[in-house]
Amino acid sequence: MSQKTITVIDQKTTAVKNAFTVIITMLLSVFLFVNNALADWVMPAPPVGVPTNFDNAVINLTNWILGFVAMIAVLAIVWGGVMYIGSAGDETKATTGKRVVTYALIGLVISGIAYALVNIIVTVILQ
Repeated sequence: MSQKTITVIDQKTTAVKNAFTVIITMLLSVFLFVNNALADWVMPAPPVGVPTNFDNAVINLTNWILGFVAMIAVLAIVWGGVMYIGSAGDETKATTGKRVVTYALIGLVISGIAYALVNIIVTVILQ
């Protein structure tokens, strides 16, 4: 390697070492002095509707996910009905519409069962 390349590598190595030194110094100052800086700080009350424990968080997440699944299933039922009505006597389109409605109803039933199971599991196991 040429002397110029070695000089550039040394400069970059020095820059990286300086950056790490600055970062470590900043982190240490934060960790060492954060206790004194936040000694008088009081944690505010959580906003209304925010879960305060794990089981409420699981139930809220389940409600959101299964609500979304139920909305998609209802939209699929409507779409299958539109496909069935719009088939105009074409058997393949009518069969496709029936299948969409059938599978959407099965999905809606499964999401309802999942909702019930999660609520039962959370209330029995976590309480």
